[in-house]
Amino acid sequence: MAKDVKNPVDPGRGGFDRRVSVAISVARLVLMAGIVTGHAMLLPDFLGLYAPGVPYPAGADGFAAFRAALAGQKGLFDRMAFAGGLTFWSLNFAFYALSGFSLWYATRRRGVFNLRDYFFGRFFGIYLGFAMAALAAFAVVVGVFGHRPGEHDLNFLLLGVARARETMAYNDTLWFLSVLFVLYLVFPAIPALYRRLRLPGLFALLVLFTWLRLKGTLAGLSFLPTAFSFFLLGVTAADVLYVLGARLRGRGGSWATAVGAVALAAVCAARLYALAYAELVAAGNVNYDTHALGTTSFFLILALGLLVPAGDRLGRALRTAARGTFAVYVYHYLLFQLYRHAPAFADAVLSATALLPGFVRDHFLCGASLLYGVLLLGGVGYQLAFDRFLSGPLRRAFERPIAL
Repeated sequence: MAKDVKNPVDPGRGGFDRRVSVAISVARLVLMAGIVTGHAMLLPDFLGLYAPGVPYPAGADGFAAFRAALAGQKGLFDRMAFAGGLTFWSLNFAFYALSGFSLWYATRRRGVFNLRDYFFGRFFGIYLGFAMAALAAFAVVVGVFGHRPGEHDLNFLLLGVARARETMAYNDTLWFLSVLFVLYLVFPAIPALYRRLRLPGLFALLVLFTWLRLKGTLAGLSFLPTAFSFFLLGVTAADVLYVLGARLRGRGGSWATAVGAVALAAVCAARLYALAYAELVAAGNVNYDTHALGTTSFFLILALGLLVPAGDRLGRALRTAARGTFAVYVYHYLLFQLYRHAPAFADAVLSATALLPGFVRDHFLCGASLLYGVLLLGGVGYQLAFDRFLSGPLRRAFERPIAL
C-alpha cells in the first residue's frame, strides 16, 4: 500500500476509469429498475394490467398461469422484463456485489485507504439518508395508516435491524441496507489484507466464503456469510478489472475491453435466460436459484455498462441519475404501501394511469419503465436537495474540529 501512496493515480488510466464509472452507474440504474419492477408486481392493479388473474409470487401451483401470462406478453423485451420481475429478489445479491465492486475500484483508483474519509462518506452518504427514510416510514405508517407502534419500533428502524418482526410493517426494503451497514464495517479489513496478500489473498477469501455459502455452513445462523460472499465477489472483480486496465492501456485497450464485455455479456445473457425461464419451464415451477441469478445479473449488467460510451456529459448525467437510485430504493416501497392503504392516493394514481396511451398499457416493459422513470426523476430531485441542504452542510460542519 505504501507504494501506492508514493505513486498516486496514473493519469493515463483516465479513459478506462471513466468507462468503469459509467458501467457502475448503468448497473445501479438497471438493477434498481428490476427491484422496483418486482415490487410493483406485488400490486394487483399493476400486475393485473399485463397478467390478469396471475398471483404473485407464482408458486408451483400457479406456474401454468405464470407461463401463460409470460407467453402472452406483446414482445420479446416485455417477456424478458416480466420474467425478470418475477425473479427480482436475486438482484439484491447483485447489488451486494456491485457495492463491493464500486467501493474497491474507487479505493484502487485513489491508491490509498483513509479510514476517516471512508466513515465520513458512509455516514453522510448512506446512513443519514437511511435514517431520514426510517423516520419517514415511521411517521407515515403510524400517522397515516394508524399502525400502533411498539416500544422499540423506532429503535429497531434507526439501528437498521435486518427484517426484525417489528420493522416489517414500516418499510421492508430497509433490510438490505441493514446488512450493508455490517459489510461497511468489515470493509476496512480488506485494504489491510490486500496490502499483505494482494489479489491472491482476495481470491482465497472469496473462495472461502463462497464455499461456506454453497455448503450452507453458517447460513442457518446468519445471512451475513452469503451477503459477504457476494460483496467479496464484487471486490475481487474490481481488482481484476483495475489490473487489466493497467495492462490494456496503450495496447488497444478500448477494443479489448469492448470484445471482452461483449463475450461476457453473451455468456451471461444465455445463462440468465436459462435460469430465469428455460430451467423454470423444464422444472415446472418457479423455485429458482437466486444466488446464481444474482451472480449472472451482476456480471451481465456490468459488462453491458462497459459498452456504454464514456463521454464526459453522458458520464455526468448517468452519475446524477444513479445517485437518485438510493432515494428510489429507500422510498419506493413506502410509496407502494401508501398506494395500498391510502384510498385517496390510490384513486389519484389510478386517475393518472387512465390517461396513459394504450401502447403503455399493452406493453409490460413500457409500463414498468414509465413507473421507474417517474420514481427516478423524483429520487434525483430529492437526492440533490438532500445533498445540498442537509448532507452537504452537515458534512462541511463536522469536517472541521469542534472546539469545546
